[in-house]
Amino acid sequence: GTGSLAFRMPDSPELLALLKKTGPLVAPSANMSGELPATHIAMARESFKDSVDFYVDGGNMESLPSTLITFQANSPVVLREGAVKI
Repeated sequence: GTGSLAFRMPDSPELLALLKKTGPLVAPSANMSGELPATHIAMARESFKDSVDFYVDGGNMESLPSTLITFQANSPVVLREGAVKI
């Protein structure tokens, strides 16, 4: 509902190799808005069920959320500091 798009750059050689073959992919976050992030594939499947075309099992993921930055009047504004420190 924000009228914006978010772009992610994974820190995974396997996912980067996949993106080189496919080009950009549309994918949800590891959680629905307001829910805790899925830390393993079973949690993601429970949350998203059949609304996702396929799942990639990255193993147990205990990591910081993504850093979110928006641009307002061509200036970056940090919305959430996560894995990438600003």
